[in-house]
Amino acid sequence: MHPIHSPESPSRAGRSDRLPLVVWTGLAALLLLGAQLRWRYLRTISLYVDEFTTLWAAERIQKIGVPRMPSGVLYTRGILASYLEAGFLALFGDTYTVGRLPSLLLGLATIGVIFWCGKQAWNARVGILAAAGLTLLPEAIVWSGRARFYALFQLLALLTAWALFAALTTLEPARERRRLALFALLFWLALFTQEQIILLYPALLLAMLLWRGPRYLLRPGVMAVNLICLGGIAARFLMEKLGQPGYFETIQSTRPYMGLVFDVQGAWQTYAPLLIAPARLPWTIAGLLALGVALVLWGQMRSLEKLPRFHQATLFFALQFGFVFLVMLTLVGTTWRDARYLFFVQPFWLLCGAAGMVWLIDRLLTQENMRWAVTGVTALVLLALFWQPARSTLAQQVEGYDRVFAYVADVRQPGEVVLSPQPPACAQVLGECDYYAIQHGYEEYVIQRDGELIDRWSGAPLLQSAEELTGLLEEAPGVWFVSDSLRLATRYDAAFLRVLIQQFDIAYSERGVLALYAAGARSAPEMTEERELATPLVLGPLALAGWAYSPPRAGGAFHVTLIWQGAGAIDRQYNTSLRLINEAGGRLAQADGPPARGIIPTTLFFATPLPDPKVLELPADLPPGRYGLEIVVYDVATSEAAGAPQVIEWIDLE
Repeated sequence: MHPIHSPESPSRAGRSDRLPLVVWTGLAALLLLGAQLRWRYLRTISLYVDEFTTLWAAERIQKIGVPRMPSGVLYTRGILASYLEAGFLALFGDTYTVGRLPSLLLGLATIGVIFWCGKQAWNARVGILAAAGLTLLPEAIVWSGRARFYALFQLLALLTAWALFAALTTLEPARERRRLALFALLFWLALFTQEQIILLYPALLLAMLLWRGPRYLLRPGVMAVNLICLGGIAARFLMEKLGQPGYFETIQSTRPYMGLVFDVQGAWQTYAPLLIAPARLPWTIAGLLALGVALVLWGQMRSLEKLPRFHQATLFFALQFGFVFLVMLTLVGTTWRDARYLFFVQPFWLLCGAAGMVWLIDRLLTQENMRWAVTGVTALVLLALFWQPARSTLAQQVEGYDRVFAYVADVRQPGEVVLSPQPPACAQVLGECDYYAIQHGYEEYVIQRDGELIDRWSGAPLLQSAEELTGLLEEAPGVWFVSDSLRLATRYDAAFLRVLIQQFDIAYSERGVLALYAAGARSAPEMTEERELATPLVLGPLALAGWAYSPPRAGGAFHVTLIWQGAGAIDRQYNTSLRLINEAGGRLAQADGPPARGIIPTTLFFATPLPDPKVLELPADLPPGRYGLEIVVYDVATSEAAGAPQVIEWIDLE
């Protein structure tokens, strides 16, 4: 077995002069690859809905100096990133590309910084492997291409942890003081980028205790640093309370950030893919290997300070990642479970994984050149494993609110009003949003002003009933309703959706977002007969809950509205066909089309009953008699019926 050399080991002195050039060339290649992938994402993927709020906050900073929104509320989330965005927009122009550019540059900087941290704490081979992993990490590509604060937050979290590790492992008092001061500064910057850094603070305190003992925490300089950090936490909380009155209390009452959840199985299902997906499993196994080796050596030596720096770094960064991961598994509220909330500690996971791989290589090989060669091959294998997931990220389009609102901005006429469940996107593109139209899940996004509920950011009044929507249709010369299909299917009740489906037409649709338009209220046909089934009639993937129809007349339009629900999970689009047949089964009239007029796809049909209006043009020479209403549900892609035609009613034509 071969000894492990720490970064200060004499074995480094014998390295060939070519190796530094190889290292920097490899890092440059990774940065170029990372830049190309992130640039493609930046240029081709629509804006994520939260990006509009960040960009709008940056625009407010340019206008009034602070991210105070038209509602009067201060946008505190990612406030440091908002100022950075504002600077870029002011210098280089107000475009989506410019707004996303800071994240791209910060993401690339993090690749460089993770290499530097790996090189300083372990050795350059750990740094280059970790940099390779971060280059193609799919979520790093995503957040480096979006106008949000996650790229900045990840960089600051990495630097914060590094500064403390460097302070704890130095023997020079002056350098230790400088690094502790840097740690406090970086912690403040991270705190005002994303308050989630608070989750890391207990692990950082624990590291101080483990590395230096209880007395270390009582040193005046160390106490001052921790008081500065605690003061930052208090200041951040105070800014939240004053800038967004009532927001914290509303969140805690509706979907709390933290609590004694202990739903480890449910949380594991959310976060496990980040660790055990095929491309990621080698990193996790190698990280556990590195941690196991370091723990064994720590147990043998009984002192962290006596461990080689290589293993100290493994224990330190594994502690940071492990603590946050444990909190996410056990204490974070179920509605806040999202892979992005682990993004800021993923560099620690990559560094520990890289350390395990390098440790194994060093145990198998003694010659430095061979170690570098195998490390290079390992980096290529790791890049190959991440290549397909990284490319898939570039093909995963998001909701096209940017494109649909741009269309509305081009064609909207004076006096026409715009409604949306995404008022920040609406206001950022159009300059204002007339109404925040939503019925379910709006509580944390509204505040009360002058006796009415308004959107927390745009100040748009809340519109939450079918009656309000109907009244608006009667008053305004034109009404635009912009929403994605998922929100349409899940945030409104049956009465509201009935008005939308019957009164609005699809004016434009792209990337899952619809621009619905109504030029005033249209009169509804008189329905003289209505049927409601106690038990819905299942027709393939859909269930018929009822129907209504107008009086049938030869030579006239026969209006029939079918009411559908989902009979279960639906994985494709189905259309419906309504036929008028005679007693012999002959087809006399037919109307085909998507239920809900295509406004909600059948893949999003759930328990809410949705109307399917059809119009049968009856022949002028249709004789009196008995006729059947026959329906068929069929797969749009294959035209294959989902079952036999079903006659739902026989009617008499006089």
